[in-house]
Amino acid sequence: MFNIDLAIKFGSNEIIVYRKGIGIIAKEPAYLAVIETGKKIKIKAIGKRAEKLFLSKSSNVTVYQPIKNSEIVNEKMAVVLINEILKNIIQDKFLLTNLTALVAVPCALNEKQLITLKRVLHESGINKITFVQNSVCVRANLELDPHSHIMVVDIGKYITDISVLNEFNFDFGRMYFIGGQDMDKSITTFISDNHSLEVSDLTSEAVKNEIASLYDRDLYKTEYIGIDESNKFVRHDISANEVRLAILNIYDEIFKLINDVMQRLPKEISADVYNNGVVFVGGASSIAGLYEYAKKKIDLPIIVPDEPMDSVIVGAGKLLNSGKDFLKINI
Repeated sequence: MFNIDLAIKFGSNEIIVYRKGIGIIAKEPAYLAVIETGKKIKIKAIGKRAEKLFLSKSSNVTVYQPIKNSEIVNEKMAVVLINEILKNIIQDKFLLTNLTALVAVPCALNEKQLITLKRVLHESGINKITFVQNSVCVRANLELDPHSHIMVVDIGKYITDISVLNEFNFDFGRMYFIGGQDMDKSITTFISDNHSLEVSDLTSEAVKNEIASLYDRDLYKTEYIGIDESNKFVRHDISANEVRLAILNIYDEIFKLINDVMQRLPKEISADVYNNGVVFVGGASSIAGLYEYAKKKIDLPIIVPDEPMDSVIVGAGKLLNSGKDFLKINI
């Protein structure tokens, strides 16, 4: 029987799907917009379009975020969302009944959460499911001695995942509730305090994505629209250095967490990490100047992949294609 092999990453705020032999075929925020009439639901939008309806607080639809921080918070709507994503990328109904998936998740999901996720994926039509830690996927992208330990720091929208592992053992893993959304809120507060304008976190996120930098005195600018005290819309410039001042404390807190983890590790493992380094992945690792700023804050070799946002799913794809054995989560 012909199967379609997928790799799926459930991030803090999105679902990414990789198809064996093709590559990344879907990347959507985990939002579902529906019109509910009694027990019946009509799908209005999924992914980015549904997220826009959520942020605009549209009264015509109900918007769900059934998967958050990689955890299923609404099973029924999670099945609907995943089904819809799969139908959009795999047109043949017969093939939809022959799906297998390698599923990448953060290290801190517990057994109960993984069982719930597995049940949802089964109900969505995926027959065979293998779970793997995000950090195992990241490591698959690196050419390392199998016995060498590395630290992987995955900075997502809501959470930061810190793991230590080699090819055979997973030695440390913890999920911290700090990430890109905290940076957006810090920019919103900075603009209010320093420009006397009110903006949404969505505007702050757009500013961050366009010009955020950890380089000192980066004067690159962008324009945003805020609301002043008289409730009028006002255009205003903001520089990359101002954004840096707003978000620096978030990165400093993450670097502090890294140093704390190093102190907790057994001496032989921390020595190995000291030699091999820390890998930064996730959306907030794409910021300009991360390598240089991290070198000042943590006494470790720093590795920032070319595409840190996609490192997990690309690594999962490599595991899918290689056929080699790897560390799995047994459920």
